[in-house]
Amino acid sequence: MRLSRFFIDEALSPGQSLIFPPHLVNYIVNVLRLKKGADVILFNGQLIDEQNGEFTATLTEISKRNCVALIENFIVKNIESPINTHLFQGISRSERMDYTIQKAVELGISCITPVFTQRSNLRKLNDKQLQKKRLHWQGVATSACEQSGRTTLVNIMPPIQVEKISEFKAELNLLLSPTAQSNVSDLQSIKAKSINIFIGPEGGLSSEEIDWAVNQDFQEIKLGNRVLRTETAGLVILSILQFLWGDLGI
Repeated sequence: MRLSRFFIDEALSPGQSLIFPPHLVNYIVNVLRLKKGADVILFNGQLIDEQNGEFTATLTEISKRNCVALIENFIVKNIESPINTHLFQGISRSERMDYTIQKAVELGISCITPVFTQRSNLRKLNDKQLQKKRLHWQGVATSACEQSGRTTLVNIMPPIQVEKISEFKAELNLLLSPTAQSNVSDLQSIKAKSINIFIGPEGGLSSEEIDWAVNQDFQEIKLGNRVLRTETAGLVILSILQFLWGDLGI
């Protein structure tokens, strides 16, 4: 039976009694309907003796407003990809952005940065609204880490303008474009440990944005003869990269 996993944003140690935060109490009691004595898994994304891992725990108290678990053992677990992949995603509509974040985390993405492009949504949001949106995206990423068994939390970085992408360095920079002359097969002769992936929103990137990216040493590639949606393109190239150099299919 698969055990429920929870991300806990604090230090954890064996023998500790953990009081769950309110949002997890509601989930444990009303959604999962777990009972006293149930075994669970906890992780906090922090290294223990320089190793990734998670903690076994048992629920010792459950009520409508309070849940407590006794932390038992630390288990070394490292299922992170050997390649560092950073997705720069042109901000798309809410459900599409959520889908991209969720599935990219499941596929082993290292970091995600939303990008304001000429055709992006959310340009009219104020700082407070934008912060709320980022917290929502982080919640999507955290839930995906819990579901997929990852022990490292994927961070959703603050949204940036296109030109800020140049501040993030990698061995390989990829720009997905349906009009590119190169394709995925051209990557097979390369081996990179750190990769930046730039994807446009609905409607794609403008010609000015593509020219800027090329001038910043981004390599244009296409995924085939069909034009993929923004929420599909990043997941396809990430899957290919994980197959070529990562841990997909091992």
